[in-house]
Amino acid sequence: MDEIKLKIIEEIEKSKDEQIDFLQKLVKTPSANPYVKNPLESNPEDPVELQVAELIYNKLEEIGLSPKFEGISPSRPNVIRKFGRKGRTLIFNGHMDTVLPTPGWEVDPFSGIIKDGKLYGLGALDMKSALSSYIFMVKALLRFESELNGKIILQFVVDEEPIGASPFGTRYLLEKGYVGDAAIIGEPGTKKIVIGNRGGYRFKIEVFGEAVHTGLREWEEKKKGLNAILEMVKVINALQEIEFPIEEHPIFPGRKNVLTFPTIIEGGKAINVVPDYCIAFGDMRILPGITKEYIEGKIKEKLDKLGVKYKLTPIIYVPPTFIKPDEPIVQILKNNAKTILKREPIIEGSGAWSDMWMFIEKGIPTVNFGCDGEGAHSKNEYVDIKSVIDVTKIYALTAIDFLRFELSP
Repeated sequence: MDEIKLKIIEEIEKSKDEQIDFLQKLVKTPSANPYVKNPLESNPEDPVELQVAELIYNKLEEIGLSPKFEGISPSRPNVIRKFGRKGRTLIFNGHMDTVLPTPGWEVDPFSGIIKDGKLYGLGALDMKSALSSYIFMVKALLRFESELNGKIILQFVVDEEPIGASPFGTRYLLEKGYVGDAAIIGEPGTKKIVIGNRGGYRFKIEVFGEAVHTGLREWEEKKKGLNAILEMVKVINALQEIEFPIEEHPIFPGRKNVLTFPTIIEGGKAINVVPDYCIAFGDMRILPGITKEYIEGKIKEKLDKLGVKYKLTPIIYVPPTFIKPDEPIVQILKNNAKTILKREPIIEGSGAWSDMWMFIEKGIPTVNFGCDGEGAHSKNEYVDIKSVIDVTKIYALTAIDFLRFELSP
């Protein structure tokens, strides 16, 4: 390892106590996104992430940078900072919101408590740890800005958790022209470098019946009333029978096309009234080759045979996306991860999607790579403290290599 890299690692080591202290502050500052249940209702005026955004903004100022707020509204700003010189651009992107706390936590989910080398709290792993790594990576690189033949863009974004396609966060910044030559998103895990994600199709189905009081003779004699919930049962059973192609894709080894229906279901207005309406939501995860039109065709083919009065409404379609394993950002990140971790991460796609698909759709090679821990989207979430520092080093060395040297055409 060359002298510059050794000095960068030394700088990160000097600041590790400060970094963990800042990570605790991030975890203690709530940014739980209430719109995970209803993504399309996400409100640009609701200050879900504002306190975290202000904390990050102030920290960047403290270390000598000049950040800016860039967002759909003053209540939900993304935090942006460009650092470096003209040349190639490497983006570090991460979301400031978290899911809602689940039941069963054994510690306060906003405590940031440290036990046995683990920092506990909602968002500690997903992904406030990576946000701290971005900041302290740049702090370490400040002394070596002359070594960079390009610039880093830090992006701390809002509203990722509900749907991974929000118009307020990453998509907003891309549309504003915040683009680069490659991007890293700090979604959790060092065991693999994620180079793509399965796509997704989310939808709702409404079923219509006829309401009638359960005490009336017309219902008893089946002359009036149609139970929309029982009609929905027909829909549910029919959709379980849909078969999708099972051909494996090399970027997503062992993964399949999976339809899950229902994930949410609601119906009925009163205990003594036959329900005239039922709504259910579904989710499908798809491999390359499956389109929105193909899925909708399969669903309608099954439901049109039932004689059920229904309405299918798409919520979102995210295309399956991936980049080549030999992309420079993938190989540079892999080499530096191997240097710091003393093991080589595997390179493959992910079953879940993140904001990376929007970068890839824009032609920007993007990977997911973040800290280690357990409990993301569950109780007792924690991040391994040593991993936080290791990942900070990996990010810094990757930035140096990507921006310092000329890449082969």
